[in-house]
Amino acid sequence: MSYQIAFTDKALDGIEKLKKSGNKPVLKKIRKLLDELTEHPYTGTGRLLVPQD
Repeated sequence: MSYQIAFTDKALDGIEKLKKSGNKPVLKKIRKLLDELTEHPYTGTGRLLVPQD
């Protein structure tokens, strides 16, 4: 099952600015994150950040 992501206008503006800046490594990371979210929105592949006392 594949999910859809809805973008706000602010998010789309931010992505457009990144595209114009030519920052390919960041765009690649965003694409990977979005692909993971559409396939596995609740689990993902990221690290779990545990607060330290």
